[in-house]
Amino acid sequence: MNISYQKTINYTWILIIFFLSEIITLHGDSLTFKKANEFFDNGKYPEAIQAYNDLSSNGVSVNLLFNLGNAHFKAGEIGKAMSSYQRALKLSPRHPDVIANLRFAHKQAQTEPIPITFRQKLIRKLSIQEWTVITSLSGSLFLILIGIFQLNPSHSKNIIWIKVFGVATCILLLFSGMSVIDYFDDKQAFATQDGAIVHTGPVEQSPELFKVTDGMELIVLGRSGEFINVQSNIGSAGWIHTNSVAFTLP
Repeated sequence: MNISYQKTINYTWILIIFFLSEIITLHGDSLTFKKANEFFDNGKYPEAIQAYNDLSSNGVSVNLLFNLGNAHFKAGEIGKAMSSYQRALKLSPRHPDVIANLRFAHKQAQTEPIPITFRQKLIRKLSIQEWTVITSLSGSLFLILIGIFQLNPSHSKNIIWIKVFGVATCILLLFSGMSVIDYFDDKQAFATQDGAIVHTGPVEQSPELFKVTDGMELIVLGRSGEFINVQSNIGSAGWIHTNSVAFTLP
């Protein structure tokens, strides 16, 4: 048998096996998601949380994080619910249900969100994916116009549009970069236990500074072992055990 023909057959089988495994995985995830929703509908919130968390090992979506947040909320875990809602907003910043539920959770926790800067407000109007798409579209149009100009240099209007899309692409690249930094450098967290102690130092023996309430928003300043340095919405800073905090990082 021809060697190149044999390689073609081998690659074909590899592709077939890959796509079949993907289909099986998607089908399994779909069944698990359905089962998790059944747990939720039947009021079995711990089981639903476990099922949603199992699914998250294969990646997360807005719906998954939204449902996970709802399950945590129904289970009385407000801080963990707020963390899930906030993670969902990273993927879909204008999702009305997520925004409404996060706002309601803040009211239940009797806390106010920590103010963000104007730059953060602007950046978070769109997700990373959305910034990437519009930047790619602008960059593609810029390159197409350059190609057209090369073919027809006498068309003076092309120069104007080349400059417009060139500037727009540079600006969008800047915003896309800031969006990536904002996403992965997020220092937001939520307390998950009523009465968890914030110490003056990163050890249990350190004096108590103050106690948090479930759902209190915190800003992460640093980390040392099993403790993280946090700042509350009133400006007080200290050290709390990682078991008492839910992060919003991916």
